[in-house]
Amino acid sequence: MSIWRNLVARWGSGAGEVDEVRMDASTNSLQTITYEHHEVHSGSAYFTGNYVDLSNGQVYDILFVTPNTTSYAHMIFEIATEAEAMFQYYEGVTTSADGTALNMFCRNRQKDNTPAVTFYHTPTVTATGTLIGQGIFGSGKSAGGQIRDSNEFVLKPNTKYMLRVTNNTVTANWYDYFFDWYEHTDKN
Repeated sequence: MSIWRNLVARWGSGAGEVDEVRMDASTNSLQTITYEHHEVHSGSAYFTGNYVDLSNGQVYDILFVTPNTTSYAHMIFEIATEAEAMFQYYEGVTTSADGTALNMFCRNRQKDNTPAVTFYHTPTVTATGTLIGQGIFGSGKSAGGQIRDSNEFVLKPNTKYMLRVTNNTVTANWYDYFFDWYEHTDKN
């Protein structure tokens, strides 16, 4: 005798907000996506990035400010360059001017959601705060990375953070930077 039952999962908070859990027809594996990918679908994932040319010893600061909410930014970043540079990552930065706003985009292009985190370049820094990470990279090598489990930061609310890049070479060099994050409110 065979008993068939459908496995159901809740997708909302209402009584009828359930659906059958589905399997891939080819492999019989459950169809799932990562939580981060879910945030892209929901319109709560964002990105910003740009590039800059820096002369010998020049410093470039990227400021990002988290809102005073319980929606926390889960962030990763990446920097790439053609030559050697130092990067430093600060928390609790003080500025007299935040600088020039960067364009930020919702990763779900079907939605026009605006992120709560704001990004700027070339702020006027009066105190760097606490150094929470640093390193030297170069010759086409990148810092940071796209593997969330190893590189994701959950940022404090109502806090200014800064990524500082310093060109460590005698020639001008380009630096690409990219920030990827989603904004999430804890369920419990």
